[in-house]
Amino acid sequence: MSVKITKKENCVVELSATCEGKVFEDAKKKAFNRLASKIQIKGFRKGQAPEAMLKGRISQYEILNEAINVTLNEVYSAAVNEALKEDRRIRPYSQPRVTIDKLDANGYTATFTYTSLPQVSKLAQYKGLKMPLEVAKVGAKEVDAEINKLLEEQSTLVLKEGPAALGDTVVLDFKGYIDGKEFEGGAAQNYTLVLGSNQFIPGFEDQLVGAKDGDKVDVNVTFPTQYVKDLAGKAAKFVCMIHEVKTKEVPALDDEFVKDLELKDGDKAVETLEELKKYEKKVLTKKAETDAKNAQFNATIDAIVNGSEVALGDEVLLREANELRKDLMNQIESNGLTFEQYKQITGQTDELILEQFKAQAKENLKRTIVLNEIGQVERLTITTNDVKDFYASVAKQYSMEVEAVKAAYGNDDNAVATQLFNQKVINFIRLNNNVAEEAKEEKKEEKAPAKKATAKKAAPKAEAPKAEEEKPAEKKAPAKKPAAKKPAAKKAEPKKEAE
Repeated sequence: MSVKITKKENCVVELSATCEGKVFEDAKKKAFNRLASKIQIKGFRKGQAPEAMLKGRISQYEILNEAINVTLNEVYSAAVNEALKEDRRIRPYSQPRVTIDKLDANGYTATFTYTSLPQVSKLAQYKGLKMPLEVAKVGAKEVDAEINKLLEEQSTLVLKEGPAALGDTVVLDFKGYIDGKEFEGGAAQNYTLVLGSNQFIPGFEDQLVGAKDGDKVDVNVTFPTQYVKDLAGKAAKFVCMIHEVKTKEVPALDDEFVKDLELKDGDKAVETLEELKKYEKKVLTKKAETDAKNAQFNATIDAIVNGSEVALGDEVLLREANELRKDLMNQIESNGLTFEQYKQITGQTDELILEQFKAQAKENLKRTIVLNEIGQVERLTITTNDVKDFYASVAKQYSMEVEAVKAAYGNDDNAVATQLFNQKVINFIRLNNNVAEEAKEEKKEEKAPAKKATAKKAAPKAEAPKAEEEKPAEKKAPAKKPAAKKPAAKKAEPKKEAE
């Protein structure tokens, strides 16, 4: 496909591409079949009438118009791929506006106009940087802490006959009352609560300390002022029935405990306490080295990005900030809250949230644009074969068919090429600064493909002009953080206020 690229002011790009030949002929056939399937002719089932009769009911204009819609996404994607081979700086940021410049029975020419990522006005030094490597020391204190974590993980909950203490687990029913009336969402049965976990609002868990199996406890609390509107600042009483009190039984730290862990240090089994300490020190030391190298690399990227200059207009920042806001809203709703409840709990306003996201968007975009510029300056490229190899690699790793992998990535070769390009830039930076030893043979597993494409993809659609004209046509309680993975309780349960 031949693509004409026109760069205009303010990062506006025009791509002109033609769809013709076999591709357009196949599209017209597909378009006819689509249109025919919707036509009802008396005496025949819908779409099942003879072709000659169906042709009499479908105009050439309708076929050409539908053929454009059949091919437009593919033409746009191919045009972008061709354009990026010449200059990756013109990667689309906005959805395209589509104009059909010419249309006849043989094909059409479309112009896609979009805003590309902003350009770098000053690129900082990105090679030969020497950031310090600071590896945290691993001593007996760190090793003991890790072993204590193992003990906690291997501990079991056992029934306790005595009163509940902080750290114990209680299983209870509760009902909440305000002014003597039960309120919606303030009740639960057989709820498991760890005392001292700060899962519920302040004061609730403390009042269950000392309770025993079978006890009825009235818990009096006041909802925080930053809470859902109907409950904020109100005094409430929760009538609690304790069913069980459980305490943690921690295993003895001895050689038997170590053997039960079934750990291996290379080919050798870890079987004694001394061997466990050596093993944990080795693991922690390796982690400290990896963390230090990651911190060193991040400092390198920060130095490059912070030293570069990129002009980011308000329109670009606002668009990206709104995408981040959408993500937040989805996370909040997955935790059982509405966005309005989230604002009430956190005391934030739409304006404040938007400003925070604009600041985050500025950092995200600047990093993306600067890394993109380095790749362009260094003439780093991704070929069609690179994309094919990526699909094949993922297919092999997850025992999938290549076509299934492509479908999982939305059949969007451009998005995959961008992902591979970004990784190539990252590897280039590692190899050309003082973090090279980390990257020489750094091999990461490919992520499993999602069921849907993760890349944001513009989906152009244009109405064709009449064929004979050949003229252009413009076409419930809050979790501590909204992103928490654990399920949120109903809105009025006595949870802790959001931080």
